[in-house]
Amino acid sequence: MPQLEPNLAGLAWFGLLWSVCCIGFLQLAGMYPLRGRAVLPVTMTTALWVMLFAGTLAFALVELRWTTIIVVGGVLFLFLPGLFQALPEWWRDGRAGLRLSCCAMIAALALLVGVAAPSFHMWT
Repeated sequence: MPQLEPNLAGLAWFGLLWSVCCIGFLQLAGMYPLRGRAVLPVTMTTALWVMLFAGTLAFALVELRWTTIIVVGGVLFLFLPGLFQALPEWWRDGRAGLRLSCCAMIAALALLVGVAAPSFHMWT
């Protein structure tokens, strides 16, 4: 594996953060269109998801090979919907699930800031 991707720690962090992005995307996709839903919580969670998505991609582009990003990101995006379907219904489509998803994205953003701090000088 080190011959394919020398930064295994970065790969592990990318896998975790990308998994949160994919699960968050699937959860948010079920919230649109907003008819009959609370607009502000969905909009705020969507904004958090966009920040996490952009930060995860920026981190991956700085730390990993592009082929690794494509392969690992694609495999996770392909197989995580099965995990998402195994989650309870209240988590997938409800206010409690939206709150839980929002908290998971905030934790992932905090983790991203902590993990990606040494790479920040390369982002600018």
